[in-house]
Amino acid sequence: MSNLVPRPSNSLTGTQIPDTFSRAEGKELSRLQNREIARGLVTGTRVQAAGMVAAIGLQTTAMLSREANFQADGDPVTANRLNHIVDMYASYVGHEVSRFQL
Repeated sequence: MSNLVPRPSNSLTGTQIPDTFSRAEGKELSRLQNREIARGLVTGTRVQAAGMVAAIGLQTTAMLSREANFQADGDPVTANRLNHIVDMYASYVGHEVSRFQL
């Protein structure tokens, strides 16, 4: 597995292993830093994906709701049936966003 944090021999490195650390401690520090960087990347990706699902879900729910109102054409029975479909879709979108475990 490649290192996410550049090695100290690289001039662009952002982290330096303190001189007081042994070689084993330095490796452990690098391993822990790599784990935290990877965890941050995964979390950031999940947040972005959840945001996209939420944005698209809101847009499609609004479009579906407008279409339901148009199709009902003032009939309350039809409006109730179509609004139920819109509500179920909105619940589905909410469930999909919650699956990202943020």
